Amino acid sequence: MFLDRERTPISMPRIYLDNAATSWPKPESVYLAVDETLRSVGVSAARGGYSSSVEAGKIIKQTRQSVSRLIGVEDASRVAFTSGCTDSLSTAIFGFLKQGDHAITTTVDHNSVVRPLIELRDAGVIELTIVDCDEEGFVQSSAIADAITSKTTLVAVTHASNVLGTIQPAREIGEICSSREVAFLLDAAQTLGHLPVDVQSINCQFLACAGHKGLLGPLGTGILYCAPSVTDRLRPLRFGGTGSERVDQGQPTTMPAMLEAGSLNVPAIAGLGAGIGFLESAEGRAGVQRSKQLATDALCVISKIAGVGVFGPEPNVDRMPVIAFSVDGYDSATIAGIFDSSFQIQTRSGFHCSPLLHQSLGTDVDGLVRISIGHFNTAEQVEIAVAAIREIAAG
Repeated sequence: MFLDRERTPISMPRIYLDNAATSWPKPESVYLAVDETLRSVGVSAARGGYSSSVEAGKIIKQTRQSVSRLIGVEDASRVAFTSGCTDSLSTAIFGFLKQGDHAITTTVDHNSVVRPLIELRDAGVIELTIVDCDEEGFVQSSAIADAITSKTTLVAVTHASNVLGTIQPAREIGEICSSREVAFLLDAAQTLGHLPVDVQSINCQFLACAGHKGLLGPLGTGILYCAPSVTDRLRPLRFGGTGSERVDQGQPTTMPAMLEAGSLNVPAIAGLGAGIGFLESAEGRAGVQRSKQLATDALCVISKIAGVGVFGPEPNVDRMPVIAFSVDGYDSATIAGIFDSSFQIQTRSGFHCSPLLHQSLGTDVDGLVRISIGHFNTAEQVEIAVAAIREIAAG
């Protein structure tokens, strides 16, 4: 019944509203950087003394400096490149935690945090406490403090929920961890590129982030910041060639080489650097503000549609440009299917790799639909999505 429209789905332009998973489209400069690097450089970094390899090394260095500047780090060597935020989080969690340690995370956190910790817990390596959130997805910093014991070595918390957009009190948690001499791992997958993130003011020893979300880089890119205070304890997960000048058989023990075994994805890292450059421009800054305002405006309207349930903080609360909702009489997969087939709107349905949060919300049967607005979405696109929700809810 939703196909009885002036424009058929085939003729309608694609409306992409799944930017919390992967941002799209990218700035033109990102496409150009990837293409130019593939065509004109085309080789591994630091694997030879010839000019192309040296140029690849310069690209890696420049992007590393850009990331460091973005997160408030003076020593760029503290930043390692990974294949994504999952890789970064696993490196920090498996590489840092030891037999007999106690770790803390929350029900808001993504499976990329929770599953490695549960794996270590179930293997008898660590003890684990999972702190609950309230109905809007907020975790109280006092609950983190109460969960810390004499055996706690790591607190791992997401900066913002990928489902609800709820921003957690990272600075407060960092202060608590610092006062108790506990390492703090911040999952900034949803915030970096949207919010100011400074590892010094937050006081986190690890920061993990994807390059393909708010940073507007290509898929297959990620970063992991490691403070000097945790590096001696950190064990790499991958061993092998690093392109360094060491001639002994052991893995390098200094950052970033210790975490960058194998050939880095130079074209994608070049694209990541271009994405960060765009974010630092006036156009990039405007896109961040526009996405936030569009989400706030849409949330105010959607929350008033009869038969629609909206989850997460109120519109007047600072949050990420993410809207999670349900429609009476439909499961989330059906709604997302109608969106795609009848409106050419691409969204995310289900449990968003956060099953513990859905259990807390009571949405672990049908899931939720998530609209996530990005730097290049327009008011018209969001208005079409809101109209589609109204039409679906009306039956």
